[in-house]
Amino acid sequence: MTIFLNQLLYNVHGDTMKPYIKVLIAAIICGILIAFFFYKDIKKEVVAITNNESEISLFQVGVFKVYDNAINFGKNFENTLIYEDNGLYRVIIGASYHNEAKVKLEQYFTNQNITYYIKDIKVNETFIEEITNYELILIKTESSEVINSLNKSIIDALKSILS
Repeated sequence: MTIFLNQLLYNVHGDTMKPYIKVLIAAIICGILIAFFFYKDIKKEVVAITNNESEISLFQVGVFKVYDNAINFGKNFENTLIYEDNGLYRVIIGASYHNEAKVKLEQYFTNQNITYYIKDIKVNETFIEEITNYELILIKTESSEVINSLNKSIIDALKSILS
């Protein structure tokens, strides 16, 4: 092995490395440095992509500082979710991800003379996948009983991530 390295690294005079080996080692070092800096930059982007969250629209009918007041107000509606957000208790009666489902719920609540505020929050992709099937049916139906039932299912799913 030493004879091989000796022939590889030293020229005929035996005092210096062959010039192409110097260039090869310099190229490897430069490649490692460039790859390191690209990896650092790409790693930040990959982390941002993996933390991908989507926004859903919540139909909020009230905000209270006292939890009991939120509970009492929520009794006026069939399907409610009350969750704490920065010291305030929000009363939610519906949620949607797809725009068509949002429009359908807006029509449904407007027909029932319910005044609401639409609040957007970020949720993970698993929740979106969970409610997508409900929303597909919601978009196609005209029955208020079916809309109410699907909305209840979406609210129940939302309770699991906001509680």
